Amino acid sequence: MEKIFKEELCCENTCGECVFPGYESLCDVFSKAIARAAIGKGKERHALPGEKFEDQFICRGTREEGHGAPRFQAIKKITEAKRLDKDAAIKELLDAMVYLAADVIVLSEELEITKKK
Repeated sequence: MEKIFKEELCCENTCGECVFPGYESLCDVFSKAIARAAIGKGKERHALPGEKFEDQFICRGTREEGHGAPRFQAIKKITEAKRLDKDAAIKELLDAMVYLAADVIVLSEELEITKKK
């Protein structure tokens, strides 16, 4: 299923119909979080050219240091968002979502390894 990014960095199907009708606003939020990691702050500060998300330090660090690392970062971002103006708070919360996604990716990898044993 082909996806595109609109100017405001929201993901939508090229046909214009949401894959999950009624969840367009949720899809937009997750798309904005992905965009922050893929073409925004995350890419600028943390990714090497061509490096897949699961190979970046955000996931490597979780594998090496444990699940407390991304969870702490998410909590830190959430706490910071409380004292910021709405625009800056949204950016912090989107970044927190990316840290939690990294945790889910590594947990999923570990679950697959456990299932294979």
